Amino acid sequence: MKARKLLIADGDSVARKEMAEFFENSHFEVETTASAAYAIAKIVQKQEPLVILGDSFEEKIAPVDVIALMRKCNKNLRIILVSDDSSLETLKRIREDGIFYHALKPHSQEDNEELRSAVECAVQAY
Repeated sequence: MKARKLLIADGDSVARKEMAEFFENSHFEVETTASAAYAIAKIVQKQEPLVILGDSFEEKIAPVDVIALMRKCNKNLRIILVSDDSSLETLKRIREDGIFYHALKPHSQEDNEELRSAVECAVQAY
C-alpha cells in the first residue's frame, strides 16, 4: 500500500502536535512545520499531495496568501484549511483560491473525525 503523506503547517505548536498525533494514529506519514516558507518549498518539490494548513506561521503571512502561492506551485494539491476564522470575506477568498475543505480547529473528538473525513476524501480525490 502506498504511503499516505500529509504535511501539517501551522504556527500553533499545540494544535500542530495534536493533529500530527491524530493522523499518525490513523496511519498517515506526517510531517509538520511552523514555517510557511518550508511548506511552500515542500510543495515546489512536489513531495506532498495533501496539506493541512493552519492560520498562523512563523513568517506572519496570511493563510490566504500561502494558499495562493501553493496553488501556483501545484494545481493538483489538496489543501485543507484549519482555522478559527470563519468570516464570510475569508471564506469567499479561500474558496476562490481553490482549497479542498475548510474546517474549524479541532477541539473535540467529533471535530477530529470531521477533519479525518475531509482528509480521507482528499486522499481519494487525489
